[in-house]
Amino acid sequence: MIDAAKVSAAYRDPETLILRDAGAILSVAGMLAEWLDLLACPLGFMGGAFLNVIGLPSERLIGAGGFQLSAKQA
Repeated sequence: MIDAAKVSAAYRDPETLILRDAGAILSVAGMLAEWLDLLACPLGFMGGAFLNVIGLPSERLIGAGGFQLSAKQA
């Protein structure tokens, strides 16, 4: 999740920066998972529906992806 209010205070089109940051974090998470001999599956989503479920303010925060980690089967 990203604090959209802080990003929009400094950038004209904050969504582009948010998506680039999320992509960079997901790619590093994938490389770390490989290094740790785990599997990582990036999950692309955008918005605040999930934030409402876990009780966070969706008017300020934006969900910008995630990933699922699992062990490799032998």
